[in-house]
Amino acid sequence: MKEKAKGLVIGVILGTMLTGTTVFAGTNTKLSVVLENVKYMFNGVHKQAAQSIIYNGQLYAPVKNIANGLNESFTYDGKSKTAWIGKKEGTFTYLDEASYARMDGNKNIHFKKWKNPSDLRFKIADQQYLHGIGSILSNSFYSDNKSSVDYNLNWKHKKLTGFIGVDDYTKDSDNSGTIIIKGDGQELYRKDGMRGGDVPIEISVDLSGVLKLKFFLNPQKIITINK
Repeated sequence: MKEKAKGLVIGVILGTMLTGTTVFAGTNTKLSVVLENVKYMFNGVHKQAAQSIIYNGQLYAPVKNIANGLNESFTYDGKSKTAWIGKKEGTFTYLDEASYARMDGNKNIHFKKWKNPSDLRFKIADQQYLHGIGSILSNSFYSDNKSSVDYNLNWKHKKLTGFIGVDDYTKDSDNSGTIIIKGDGQELYRKDGMRGGDVPIEISVDLSGVLKLKFFLNPQKIITINK
């Protein structure tokens, strides 16, 4: 038997999906907008009027007013740039912004984006991610090319949510990848056979009572038989 020699590099990532539009960092952009007093109707009932911005024919309404009109609470967290309408699930931490405890294996872990190619953002099936961790896994018959990273939770987090998949940068690889998540040594989640081009897989893992969280990002060896 011999191992395939080509196409055995894969980028496996675990990340938070980017939803919404482009974020502009500049502060000198000038926009020509119209500020008008708009009457808001909720299920045919006039509940309020509020000054709203109209830009390029599009109405931008005060979110708090809309939430109140729907009898929902509204909370905005300026630090995390997150708006909550209705139930607030509590604070959250992006995995790539938390301090990890240690790395093992080939230690080829990337945070938020790939280092090589420089500054390339994570992307799964054309879905771009602003946050996440990833590893480039080169499947070698002579080496165990695995990566793992640990986080000390100390009961501070109750749930892990996000999306997993293979980065578009390595979507044509013949290799497939595995992600394993363990809490205090017990397997909490496992996904084998991840291949490039597959849509992102949404995950939700219960972390209640977990002290140490460990992620394994592994390649799956592909063996062919000589004929």
